Amino acid sequence: MIKSRDYINEFFDMFRDDVMSDIHGAIRCKIVKVNADKTYDVQPLALFSDGTKRPQLLSLQASFIPIKIKYHDDIGDSHSFDPFYAEMIINYQVGDVVVVVFEDRDTSNAKGDSVYKIDSKRMHDANDGVIVGKIDMK
Repeated sequence: MIKSRDYINEFFDMFRDDVMSDIHGAIRCKIVKVNADKTYDVQPLALFSDGTKRPQLLSLQASFIPIKIKYHDDIGDSHSFDPFYAEMIINYQVGDVVVVVFEDRDTSNAKGDSVYKIDSKRMHDANDGVIVGKIDMK
C-alpha cells in the first residue's frame, strides 16, 4: 500500500520556514570597519544554510549604556566629581564580535532624536540593524 503525502502540511511547513527566514531578530557579527561618522560595517558570523557568507551590514549605529559615576571613599562618604567629570566613549573596534538586533520598522529616515517618517512596509529587516553590545571572547 502506498503511503499518501500530506501536501497541505508540507506546503505550510515550507511557507513557515520561508517567512521565518525573512524575519531578523538578532545575529552575531564581527566589526570589519569603523566609519568616520561613528557607524560600523559588520560581517555576520552565521553562514547561510548552503554554507555561503551573509552580506555585510553597513553603517550600523551602536547603542551604549549611559553611566553616571560617583566616588565613594573607604569610610563611606560619597563625593561629587564637580568640577571634575568622567567621560565614557564607545569602544568598538575592528575585530570585535558584537550582537546586532534589528528594529521593528524601517529606520532609513531616523536622524538624531527627531521623529521620522516610515517610508516602507519593511519590518525586522537586515537593513535596520543596531549594535547593542560586545561579546567578551576571553
